[in-house]
Amino acid sequence: MLLVEKIDTWLKRGFVLIRTYYQHILSFVLIALAIFIVYGSDLEILVNEALQSEALSHILLVPFFAAVLFYLKRDLVAASVNLKKSRKETAAQYVDEVIGVALCLIAFLVYWYGSYTFNPLEYHLVSLPIFIAGVTLILLNLKALTVLIFPILFLLFLTPPPTDFTYAVGGGLANINTQASYSILKVFGLPVTLSSTYGPPTLTLTTAGGNPASFTVDVACSGIYSLIAFAMFAAFLAFIASASVVRKIGLFFLGFLIFEILNIARITIIVSIAFLLGEEIAMLVFHSIAGLVLIFIGMLLILFIAEKFFKIQILPKKQEQMPCPKCKKSLEGFKDFCLNCGRHLGAYREKLSQRFWLKLGMLIIGCSIVAYSIHAPTFAFAQGPVEVTSGWENATNVFPSKLEYADVNYSLRFLYRDMDFEKVARQDASLIYAYIPNNMSKSTIFVLVGVASSISNLHSWEVCLITWQTAQGKYPLVTTLDSRDVQLLPDVPIIARYLVFESPYNYTQITLYWYEKATFKTGITVEQKYVRISLIIMKPIGIDYRQYEEELHKVGQEIGDYWQPLKTQSLISLGIPAQQLLLAVSLVFIASTKTIQYSHEWRKKTNNLKIFNNTASPEEKVALQTFQEIAKEKKKIVTSDFAEALKRKTRKNIKFDDLTSVLVRLEEYGFIKRDVESVNNKPRLVWKTLVL
Repeated sequence: MLLVEKIDTWLKRGFVLIRTYYQHILSFVLIALAIFIVYGSDLEILVNEALQSEALSHILLVPFFAAVLFYLKRDLVAASVNLKKSRKETAAQYVDEVIGVALCLIAFLVYWYGSYTFNPLEYHLVSLPIFIAGVTLILLNLKALTVLIFPILFLLFLTPPPTDFTYAVGGGLANINTQASYSILKVFGLPVTLSSTYGPPTLTLTTAGGNPASFTVDVACSGIYSLIAFAMFAAFLAFIASASVVRKIGLFFLGFLIFEILNIARITIIVSIAFLLGEEIAMLVFHSIAGLVLIFIGMLLILFIAEKFFKIQILPKKQEQMPCPKCKKSLEGFKDFCLNCGRHLGAYREKLSQRFWLKLGMLIIGCSIVAYSIHAPTFAFAQGPVEVTSGWENATNVFPSKLEYADVNYSLRFLYRDMDFEKVARQDASLIYAYIPNNMSKSTIFVLVGVASSISNLHSWEVCLITWQTAQGKYPLVTTLDSRDVQLLPDVPIIARYLVFESPYNYTQITLYWYEKATFKTGITVEQKYVRISLIIMKPIGIDYRQYEEELHKVGQEIGDYWQPLKTQSLISLGIPAQQLLLAVSLVFIASTKTIQYSHEWRKKTNNLKIFNNTASPEEKVALQTFQEIAKEKKKIVTSDFAEALKRKTRKNIKFDDLTSVLVRLEEYGFIKRDVESVNNKPRLVWKTLVL
């Protein structure tokens, strides 16, 4: 019965909270809907990548950390909205909404432009914080955006790190960690050798049974992903912690050292367990959970060191501002702030305005229209399913069986399935085909197909041949002659990479490859998979490779059309130069708008100051002079501080209503302004001077 009573109490409290804050909950849901309309497909891909790839597993924590950051700023956001209501409405207040629309336009342009690049997902996710910043300006105001700027920028951690970066840094870390682990294992007398002549560094252990066991430390084991997760965690701590900048920076660099030591310990422990209990136990039991355990232990150590040694208070203690004698009167008058002490009184008691709901409704409609109009998918989706019911080797309708180019007929032939590479790359299939010409003087075009549940497992050619080698401190395996992006089909944003390189084995490889998404029928199941299609022509070194680009492009178009990608025509069609021009115009518009606004306010303030010096009463002049004197000591002034300073200067008791009237008049002149400051994430109304 006790449990039932507790559940009943929780349900009643939940209903009360929903009834009290239903408008705020509904507005949050609708804002999330607007974001999902534009970024739904990208977020779906991102979640899949985070679940499939260890490199992106830290992304699953980003929504949690971001939600905490937004929650901590909820009172400040409410205060910024109430602050706007307390000011006299002017035409300048609509500037925020106009700039917000411009920011949303910039986000759409970045999103659109990204769809015509070889890395569309990264561009799309980079535009997400820009879009949310624009939505904040449209629905709220500039002060609210200032309050939420770090939580919004924190969403950049959703963007997958560049592959070149992860492999370059990961390769260096792999060498350092393996060398350190090898030295520790030798100190404890374990029979282990280190080899890094070919590929990633490898520790070879002679187990207790006399069998050799190899442990290759590649990018996934280098600790680079743990460091990326730590960088996200450190940024989160730096924002919520109460400490000096120097201490935060010191903690940040110490954290990197801790994670590096922990990763060396992880490699050492895995090899030691393999020696004592066997390779299978070490890899299947410990290795599978070692990454998460490493991150968890590292975070606990950082928290412990921060509090015990750096004296950093991670979560500030909740300190409610004590009410002053004027607070009760302000509360009874339904004021949002106490003008005396600056205490925030009206957090969420007022309903959202009709203007807010109108802007939110127009925002959802606008997002729907834009998303429907530009049709900028992250990956082209093939309409027709691929049948693999009798095995990948016998997959039907993968490619057209016949092709024709320049009066030459090509016949498709399946060569083999590379199962060894499938295991290494964790792909569902790695198939090699060839288009054989009827004229033997023409080139054979090889077709490589990689199929995987995650785009991360379909590595680019540059990573395998160049980036990983340079990360190991070695020369690239090939010499690049040409590398650029080309649009495969005119009506579909499929961007292919054209890559030409010379191999040390005396051949030149001309490659055209791209990514798509397709549905595969495997027995009784139907699954969506990512596909990398590579067209390859091999020629002797020194030949003019440019003559084969058009041939590869033509064959690629035939295959692209055969896969039947969705070809919904955009209602708005802009080329890349037009998108770039529109993006530049939008940025110039924002900069010029703010410049004009500040120039107008400066001229108004200058003119008002001349009028004030000639017509103001002695009491108002003394008040402004007193305020300026306090401002030299304090940047943010509470009304009660100003009242005490004015009393000391004039040696008179001034009525509170008269004092607030003077402040309001000075604000109307443009000499001071109201603002909200954060005290332990709690808002307080202050006054700031605009003239010194």
